[in-house]
Amino acid sequence: MTDDRSRNGAGVDERDGTAAGIRSRPSISLIERLADETDRSPLELPPLNETVDVDALDRLLETDDPERSWPTVVFRYANYRVRITANGTIELSDPDETDVSVVDEWTHVSVAAESDERSVAVRVASAIADRSGWDRSRVRTAIGDAIDPDALDRLSRRRENGISRPGATVLFSVLGHDVVVDPGGTVSVGSTLGRLKQTGGNVLIAGGVPDDLVDIASATLLGDPDRDRRHLFALLDRDRRIVADRLAPTDAASAQVVDYAMTARSVASASAPAADAPAIVDEPADLDELEATIDARIRAFGTGAPLWEPGDLRLCVDSLRPVLDECGPDGTVAFLEPICEAVRDVSGLGHYVLPVDRDDPLVDRLESLFDATIELRVGDCGPQQRWHLHESGYTTDWIGLARSGER
Repeated sequence: MTDDRSRNGAGVDERDGTAAGIRSRPSISLIERLADETDRSPLELPPLNETVDVDALDRLLETDDPERSWPTVVFRYANYRVRITANGTIELSDPDETDVSVVDEWTHVSVAAESDERSVAVRVASAIADRSGWDRSRVRTAIGDAIDPDALDRLSRRRENGISRPGATVLFSVLGHDVVVDPGGTVSVGSTLGRLKQTGGNVLIAGGVPDDLVDIASATLLGDPDRDRRHLFALLDRDRRIVADRLAPTDAASAQVVDYAMTARSVASASAPAADAPAIVDEPADLDELEATIDARIRAFGTGAPLWEPGDLRLCVDSLRPVLDECGPDGTVAFLEPICEAVRDVSGLGHYVLPVDRDDPLVDRLESLFDATIELRVGDCGPQQRWHLHESGYTTDWIGLARSGER
């Protein structure tokens, strides 16, 4: 561990590197941000090394990938709650108004391993291996690819003089599992898929498969009928009768439908709707109006009564083909960006159907907008799906596609 005496007043190691190199370190960025926020000199701030091991913090957060958001480190410092991510995002909030416990934010995780004499990385690997059934060597390799294990172990350790540190909570994702390590070394684990369905996000459904398989995949993302949710459908080339196919009768009756009337609709789908088809709430005339309407409907969800919980809003956009045909890939990105942002702002879960195989260049162009991609295919064993989780770069195995899947 680095000797504390080699640090400046902010507790930052000044022995190595050029000025430019030092300024790029996460710890330096944090000190400068706090100095600006409090209108103080960096030397007037308390030593950061008294809160966390600064070398370990830098090693955890330094990355060459600007899109990488994990790990995230949260701790109390200089009368602020600090949240800092590997992509350089620094959030400061009042610790009296915002709980410093990240476990309260990731409510889908549960304690998997208490602190003991083993290293944190070993306990994380054991917890994930026990839950997944995977070989521990595979899990350890994946953890090493996702995070610096030694830095994780050192971050909240006592200083060399024996004085304890308040420490930090660390969040990261690996092999489809979300991991929280608190300052005392307790490890909590939960499903990344569970987080998306519980707290919200955006999911792309890709696959050149029959419509009835898309209907099944979509239904699994629209939520359990036993829980009160609000459903919003934006239909671009599908008939509104699909709403009744994907939802329970009571949910279908209350669903909102934004219907973008495309000339590409078939004669059959343009026929009179069934008696149980939900009412159309908007019929935008062009794509600009469609995007604005979807955005407004989503944001209206986040205001007024009743009070909704994270994950309660479920959006279905089916499909993106008309947008691509009219606007091309770049125009489709511009169309989707505000909608995806609105979904995240209200902690909803949106899914968007793209009826092409995942290896199509169109998918590669759009995929960065989403938290995950569901890839569909008709395999030797029938209809199958697999998830691609973009935060952690993890891909599940192929599994059967059935209505009994988790919602």
